[in-house]
Amino acid sequence: MYIALYSPSSIQKLMDFVKTVYVLDGLVPVVIKPIGAAAQIGVPEAHKVAIKQGKPLIVLPEVSDLRSVLGCERVFYIDESGVEAQLPEIVNTGGRVAILLGSGDQEPSRREVEGLEAVWPSNVPRGLPVTALTGVLVYEFYRRTVKP
Repeated sequence: MYIALYSPSSIQKLMDFVKTVYVLDGLVPVVIKPIGAAAQIGVPEAHKVAIKQGKPLIVLPEVSDLRSVLGCERVFYIDESGVEAQLPEIVNTGGRVAILLGSGDQEPSRREVEGLEAVWPSNVPRGLPVTALTGVLVYEFYRRTVKP
């Protein structure tokens, strides 16, 4: 499963995102359209973390690359105005799936998210910062994949 962060500009936000996703095996962080300091300094720093941990890090120029390059069958766009969905429905769908999160710095255009499943996890407060939301998704993935 891929968890994608759209257009981060903050180095710290990018690093927190990558480190949060790396907590579990089976999740791959994807950075789409990084800008500013995140693109110039954050992406190289994130690659260093990826190399040290022996894990993949994918950087893509467009949202559409989630399907055309990574071959994702389903892409969920986590959006506060999206349809409410249960967390297990989002993280436990099977197949090649990506979850796209806006960084809060710049959101994807309507054209970029056309054809994606815009959802908001029920029982998750709206307005949650992207790093916290990433943690919620990673924890739910953990709950669904780790046997008690």
